[in-house]
Amino acid sequence: MKHAICVIGYGSDAKVLQKTIDILDSSDIDFFIHWDKKFKLPKLHSHNSNINFIKNRIAVNWGSDSQIKATLLLLKKVNKQNKYDYVHLISSMDIPLMTKDYFVEYFKNDVYLGFDEKFTYRDAISRIGYFYPNIDFRRHRHIANFIRRCNKILGINRIRNQSVINKGPNWFSIKSQYVDEILNSNLSMFMHSCCADEIIVQTILKRFKDKQIKTKSDNKQALRYIDWQKGNPYVFTIEDAKNLRSKINTNFAFARKVEDPNVVDKIF
Repeated sequence: MKHAICVIGYGSDAKVLQKTIDILDSSDIDFFIHWDKKFKLPKLHSHNSNINFIKNRIAVNWGSDSQIKATLLLLKKVNKQNKYDYVHLISSMDIPLMTKDYFVEYFKNDVYLGFDEKFTYRDAISRIGYFYPNIDFRRHRHIANFIRRCNKILGINRIRNQSVINKGPNWFSIKSQYVDEILNSNLSMFMHSCCADEIIVQTILKRFKDKQIKTKSDNKQALRYIDWQKGNPYVFTIEDAKNLRSKINTNFAFARKVEDPNVVDKIF
């Protein structure tokens, strides 16, 4: 199996990502990296994996459609090579919970994609029914709320004729054949949006929902170990090493969120 790991990265260093590359360094696993244009490109190395940087990178604002655009740049880059069995999307703060040999052989299903059963049509309107500017929604919540109110007053609803909108984690692992389907879909309704990176793939590949919801946790469906109880999400530390180590080579491909590269050394 050949795997392409797409990374959305940011920040002044990439020490955690380098640890991820070290663990998964294999001729069967290549890395495609979009590093936020607001930051200098990091220096990364490997022995066996190919490391590919997106050249026409963009500045990414949390929650805006720039996150989708960065993802699409990665998928287009992978698609051009046409040699991978699976494509995975992670952040530079994710770490592997599988050894490289286990990772290469683990994947058998068409998609590992999370679906949130509690997501409603009303929620969907708030995210992609209105027009939003390219802002950081964490830093400018008051601006987002003002724009939302303006859209309501004007009676705007861009998804009035859309029957099914799904949501889940924006991180996924899918067979490469579905990348074409994503790229060739009508993507306009996901632009000028708020947090539509958690909607786009689940909506396009909505036919897989019934199979995926057999596992109740949408993060488990996507093979991601994420703790939303202790944080938003919780940042794993050295103190969590024993817990993380117990998940290695089970049914989680990646854990997030990790800021200390020593965590990777501790659990492996």
